[in-house]
Amino acid sequence: MKRFGAILLLVLITVTIGRSQKLWTLEDCIKYALDNNIQVKRQQLYSESARNNYNQSMISVLPGLTAFANHDFNSGRALNYETYQWENREFEQGNMGIESRLKLFGGFQNYNNIQQQKFLLLSRLEDVESQMNDISIRISAAYFQILLDMEMVDIAERMLEATSNEMEAVRTNFQVGNLPRGRLLEMESQVAADEYQLIQAKNNLNSSYLDLAQIMQLDTNYDFQIAKPGITDIDESVMLISVDNIFEEAGKNLPQIRSAEYYLESKEREMAVIRGQQSPRLYLRGLFYSRYSELAVNPLDGGEYPYSTQIRDNKYRQLGISLTIPILDGWTVRNRISNSRISYMDANYQLDAVRQDLYAEIHQMHQNAINAYNRYNYAGKAALAAGEVFDFAKEQFGLGLISFVDYQYAQSSLFRAESNMAQAKYEYHLCSRIIDFYLGEGFIPGNTPLSPL
Repeated sequence: MKRFGAILLLVLITVTIGRSQKLWTLEDCIKYALDNNIQVKRQQLYSESARNNYNQSMISVLPGLTAFANHDFNSGRALNYETYQWENREFEQGNMGIESRLKLFGGFQNYNNIQQQKFLLLSRLEDVESQMNDISIRISAAYFQILLDMEMVDIAERMLEATSNEMEAVRTNFQVGNLPRGRLLEMESQVAADEYQLIQAKNNLNSSYLDLAQIMQLDTNYDFQIAKPGITDIDESVMLISVDNIFEEAGKNLPQIRSAEYYLESKEREMAVIRGQQSPRLYLRGLFYSRYSELAVNPLDGGEYPYSTQIRDNKYRQLGISLTIPILDGWTVRNRISNSRISYMDANYQLDAVRQDLYAEIHQMHQNAINAYNRYNYAGKAALAAGEVFDFAKEQFGLGLISFVDYQYAQSSLFRAESNMAQAKYEYHLCSRIIDFYLGEGFIPGNTPLSPL
């Protein structure tokens, strides 16, 4: 009795676990992947580094402040700063102070450097979002592949069920002597072939699950199942939008375009920074200074003169302006300007290349959607006709009016038509989803761009 209770408890636990197992939606898969993908995390680190550079460029406009202090132990011939005479003796002396330096003008280098680092930061942030979008598209493709493989398993199961039922009918007729043994053997071989087809479909489904888990960087030992959404019949709404209109909207929405544009602007600011090196530089300098010496004598009474009193009495302040004008630097700055101009032109080419690649991707995706839509319509008609042919062939085969080859051909035609219809349907839905993404609809509900600054 105790053993029966333990077994019953184990069964209840197993059923409960099975029922409580989480079904992963597409949004769940994408969110998990974005939270755990290494490439996304690396791009985020790059953006943090760019943010640090941007912050540093703003801080660099502040005045520099330096404090200093010296204490010397002199032995031998040394200068006595109290009498400004050289003396050959041992004594101690020192000084301390604070110095500040501010660049008043430098060819607007500080301003242009801030702008350059800002555009580099914006470009890096767009790269993070672009990487996230790439992962989202890959996850979506793998997710739809699983949905397709699940439907292929359903089709294979229906084929096997129909064949198994037919085999049982043939077996009954064989047992009563209405059909020869060869007909039964043919049906048994067909059942074995359909079982193989089902096993192959399940293997493909398992492989697709593995592909999705690897893209998500999910533990492959974790048994997870995706939620099967309601896939409605396809419509032609996507095909009514022209490629040029999709590209125009994509240019406003996709981060890879904005990233290339920001990078181009950063290169333009970089040229301005380097050109600023040819300009005169004007500095404001302030100094607060004091000194002390073991040889110092109190000027009031000639007596003891503590260091603290000397520091207070020897205070010195200085405020000055300095101007430096670059005249000849071995053409270093000119070469840097030339190289910077080349980098700017290359960034311009990169922007053009990104736009061309995007246009080609959109054009190909739009054409794929059209092709899938047409295939789906023709496959639907073929599946409907093949279903009627198979029903008729099954009836005729049961009466012994057609050969097994004819029956097998009718079944294969139906399986092929339904498979083609399923493939076209999910390909169209994937293409449609990606085109919607080009038009500004994110893969994740509520997904907003990253905070730029």
